[in-house]
Amino acid sequence: MNTTPAQQNATLESANRKAMRRLLPILIALLFVNYLDRVNVGFAAPHMNADLGMTTAAYGLGVALFFVGYVLLEVPSNYILYRVGARTWLARIAVTWGLAAAAHALIVGPDSFATMRILLGIAEAGLLPGILFYISRWFSGPHRITVLGTYYVAVPLSTALGGPVSNWLIHHGTSTFGVDGWRFMFAVEGLAAVVLGLVVLRALPSTPNEARWLSADEQGALEQAAARESVKAEESRSFVAALRSAATMRLAVTFVLLTFPMFAISFFLPLATTAIAGAGTGAINLVTFIPFSLGAIASWTWSRRCRTRGLHPWRYSAPAMLAGAAVLLCAHAGNSFALLMLGVSIAAIGIYSAIPVFWTIASGSLSGPAAAAGLALINTIGSLGGFAAGYFTGWLRDLSGSYQQPFTAMAGCLVLSGLLALTTRKNSQRVTKSAATGEAGS
Repeated sequence: MNTTPAQQNATLESANRKAMRRLLPILIALLFVNYLDRVNVGFAAPHMNADLGMTTAAYGLGVALFFVGYVLLEVPSNYILYRVGARTWLARIAVTWGLAAAAHALIVGPDSFATMRILLGIAEAGLLPGILFYISRWFSGPHRITVLGTYYVAVPLSTALGGPVSNWLIHHGTSTFGVDGWRFMFAVEGLAAVVLGLVVLRALPSTPNEARWLSADEQGALEQAAARESVKAEESRSFVAALRSAATMRLAVTFVLLTFPMFAISFFLPLATTAIAGAGTGAINLVTFIPFSLGAIASWTWSRRCRTRGLHPWRYSAPAMLAGAAVLLCAHAGNSFALLMLGVSIAAIGIYSAIPVFWTIASGSLSGPAAAAGLALINTIGSLGGFAAGYFTGWLRDLSGSYQQPFTAMAGCLVLSGLLALTTRKNSQRVTKSAATGEAGS
């Protein structure tokens, strides 16, 4: 029996609503725990560095080494996910990263710290681009920016809520169990990822055809929408083509200029707060909870606005450059906790508004095996920003004796990222038209 376009659209809308309700809680939980296990080292740092006698530079090097294995295995990991299915591979990643994160409780010095960070990077490789590829197989056109905006709320929330939770675990590990609190925190938060991996293995369907909670018509509607976008995406021809694409490389450079300040703030904000304002745990909780909660709200509201108003280049560039100006304010905060709080708050709003817009544009340019390769490559190169955030920030802080120079470098990166994004007009126009028409591609 033939169906009218209105009926087809209604079926697709119903399928997308069901998929969002079923999939987003699991995906958000994965990203939340993943980023918490990645950045909780920042909350452990004031205690861990003192206990182990580590300098800021040694800490920064260890943080940076996380990205070595991560970068080397990102693309191969995403290719395996494409071949074996998202459910199995994402569950494997969660379980192994959780074990590696929990093993941080065994750190005894700078060398073992560096080793554990490398192992954590190897275990995590492929998670973020794997989830992005997974989302691209389920959601197309205007639905994708809504999903990504909601999904990326987990990143700032992992810092906003992770600070108080991590500090609470550190305190009670010492006072209740009589162990080093930071070791207790690593063990508990790492094992949470293992449990989550088992949930993924049981509850996450790899494709719409595996989802028993969708009707046959709804499964077909989602598959057809993804297929239409696959045909129309410019870089859809092959896995290798995406790796050689100039557009992919331009997106990757745009992203690396964003990730350097994003990770630097996450890794060093507790230390910077103590150094700039001489503040303790209460102030650290405040400077992480308020700014990153605002970042979570901004990520969601900005993505919804982009869905209704279109994805023009400035919708990425404007928040990225706003964040750059805010980070420059942090560089000149002096000993003012209020200025630091204001600068970090505006920076979080800008950075986390820009991220879902970026990934919507990137995933709208790629599909099929090219999406698996291209998204992984973009995130791999972006991870170099994480390496620089750890190593360069720690080195520059020890060299200059303050956080003014690192914050200034972060500000410059954000402004450059916003300017470079203005060259992605062709891709953004395609996604903009999709948002306006409700169809995949243009």
